[in-house]
Amino acid sequence: MRHLFKGTDKERSEWSTGNAAYQAICKIDSWPVTVAVRCRIETLESGCSAFLDTGAEWSMIGEEMAVAINGQLGPPIRSLTMSTRLGTIFGELHRVSITLLADPGQGDELTIESTTFVSEEWEGPVVLGYRGFLERMRFALDPGIIPGEQIFYFGLAE
Repeated sequence: MRHLFKGTDKERSEWSTGNAAYQAICKIDSWPVTVAVRCRIETLESGCSAFLDTGAEWSMIGEEMAVAINGQLGPPIRSLTMSTRLGTIFGELHRVSITLLADPGQGDELTIESTTFVSEEWEGPVVLGYRGFLERMRFALDPGIIPGEQIFYFGLAE
């Protein structure tokens, strides 16, 4: 397994606990995305591709995913409207467990208890955004030398 390190030459420690290939400049369903990574929402058996978006304020899931995990959602933290490239939508912030999936033999999965915007009006892909998710972890994107060698490194921010 490949690891990334933090610290000085005298005191170095691993910070990445897992890694996985990612897709760059691709589509999730019919939605164009810059970086797509694999994750699992709550306790769903199968993973999904999600749009890793450092510019998104919140992680987001739409109606289909919300229905799939409905029994696992607790009470909303608060309701709000969000301005998206598709227009203004209404939804609620919920605590949602999101697990980043490591490739086989490439370390451990990483689960983050994320603050996630859940909206029946959102028709786009699952979005992994900054507040409440990416800010709680360390991550790096290695674009590789040739297409197909892109690696997403991740670990808990400690």
